[in-house]
Amino acid sequence: MASKRPFYSLYAHAYDLLITDPVEPWVAAVHSSLARPAATILDAGCGTGRHAAALIELGHRVDLIDVSVELLALAAARCPTARTWTADLRALGTWPAATTAASGDLGCAYDAVTCRGVLNDLIDDDERLSAMRSLAGCLIPGGALFLDVRERDASRRRADGVPRSKRVDLPGGGLLTFAARTTWDDGLLRVDETYTLDGRDSHYDFVMRPWTEPELRDVLGTCGLHDVRISAGAGRRTPDRLFVVAR
Repeated sequence: MASKRPFYSLYAHAYDLLITDPVEPWVAAVHSSLARPAATILDAGCGTGRHAAALIELGHRVDLIDVSVELLALAAARCPTARTWTADLRALGTWPAATTAASGDLGCAYDAVTCRGVLNDLIDDDERLSAMRSLAGCLIPGGALFLDVRERDASRRRADGVPRSKRVDLPGGGLLTFAARTTWDDGLLRVDETYTLDGRDSHYDFVMRPWTEPELRDVLGTCGLHDVRISAGAGRRTPDRLFVVAR
């Protein structure tokens, strides 16, 4: 999805204008849960790098990966000290950094891995397990995985079919109107997005699969993460997100 969805590609430069949830609550929640004041962190699905930049300011070393070339370029510009890779979360064992671990470089041995929102885009059980196992495999023993995911019941309640829109002035000129209509269909969120720029419309439809707490605990446990703490989303303006810490 990240390579095709206009939100992540064609209109990546408008992402920060459209998504304005505050960074500070999430970053504070992660920072306070870390075992050391200067941790090595992999931001998996980093987006435009807002959260990574805030963690770097707190003294952490952060590496960035995303499958969207456009979003990753924005993140790299925002976080010039960070290493960046284009990678699929389901197969981090094959990405370039994984091959450096044997030489004593940072490699895939991180104190923490953060991943916000991305895991909702994986629909079938095998994909979800592959992604979670891939993320867990980047941790040192005792490392922590921090997730932001959609919660199923709250997501179903919000999927009322009512269109919601937002208009933003683009940095290079032009007025972009973004509208989304979300419905619920047998455990899946179906999203119909419309982008209007200079009177021209484009559409993109996709599905997401929210998570339940039992599913999270089961998948994380299968990946060797048994100390799992789940709470309400950190810094989210809507009640359909979960903040997950797993070790």
